[in-house]
Amino acid sequence: MLATGLRAWVVQRFSAVYLAGFVFYALAALALRTDEGHDAWRAWLAEPVHWIATLVFIVALLMHAWVGMRDVLLDYVRPLALRLLLLALVGLVLGFSGLLAFHALLGVAA
Repeated sequence: MLATGLRAWVVQRFSAVYLAGFVFYALAALALRTDEGHDAWRAWLAEPVHWIATLVFIVALLMHAWVGMRDVLLDYVRPLALRLLLLALVGLVLGFSGLLAFHALLGVAA
């Protein structure tokens, strides 16, 4: 089993690579598409490959943000109670953001 620091490092690196790749993919799709409008983009996102890639993007983004914020808070916030409070707040904000993003994706797929 990987040590905690190594696991966080691996998550941070792999999520960064996926995030960058997805952004380039989405920008290329935007540049190459000739149809415009909300309905065309909704149809594009509703395709299973794009929907799953976007869902993985959201999960990778949330994991990347969690590891980054956690490391900053652990390194720079010394009082334990404040650190735990801030970690809980970050976790709640990221969790709520993830639920909202997943809800939006479910709305596209419907």
